[in-house]
Amino acid sequence: MIRGHIDFVSRSRVEGWIACPRLPLTGARVLAFVDETCIGGGTVNLFRQDLLDAGFGDGVVGFGFPIAPEPWHDTRVLDVRLEGGSTILKQSRACLVPREAVGEDRRRQGRDPASLAWMLARGWLSQAHFDALRVLGEFGVHSQALAFRSPPDQVTARCDEAALAAADLVEMHMLQPAELEIRDTLTPGDLSGIRRELRNAFPHVPPVIGLWAAREHVIDVVEGAHRPGAQALAGGGVEYVFGGRHLMMLDLDGDFSFARDGEAGGFSAFVPCRP
Repeated sequence: MIRGHIDFVSRSRVEGWIACPRLPLTGARVLAFVDETCIGGGTVNLFRQDLLDAGFGDGVVGFGFPIAPEPWHDTRVLDVRLEGGSTILKQSRACLVPREAVGEDRRRQGRDPASLAWMLARGWLSQAHFDALRVLGEFGVHSQALAFRSPPDQVTARCDEAALAAADLVEMHMLQPAELEIRDTLTPGDLSGIRRELRNAFPHVPPVIGLWAAREHVIDVVEGAHRPGAQALAGGGVEYVFGGRHLMMLDLDGDFSFARDGEAGGFSAFVPCRP
């Protein structure tokens, strides 16, 4: 009997394992599908100590590979299939912890450095995701350069690309599949209302959003001020830039201000929302 599980799905990657006690599947090819559209494929070639301990052969039963869903694809219904066979792995809960695991402990799970390092060592996080989530958790802000496919004059298309990059990090940060709402032409004063919305919708998850604009904006962030009970790092705000080629992930529990409030209107926010 073939057994397996999908451990994690985001907009850019799927992770899991598949094994058969009578037939080694190491090196077998697995494909990811949304409905009947194949959106990626990879090989069963990752070692999993936990599955070796559970008696699954030599433990080389894991897979992890990038996927490329279309914007309209819902990755919550993604399944993984063994190429050339009839085995299909369906998702039960596409998240790193049970969806029922709520409470204040949910604010810690998967976001402290030790948990992130554990997931990185297990192959559940890429190095890029680990670095982004570690910086976001420590400082309350993370800015990254994007390699856009759309030309600079296609602002809407670039905004959509930035939103997909933000969704990838938000899913990792929230430890569950999430949808993002794109809100355009915002001003700094709108962010306090968005924070209240997120606190009501996701009371046990830090209110992290993405920020992007066609032109660059400067924001001062007091690093570390987002952490409950923790003192902010010494000194005042540190300048960060978002817009243009840069996406910013910002924890709205922090202490931040726009460097030039009078010129800061007209940016977009990528806000998590319930499906």
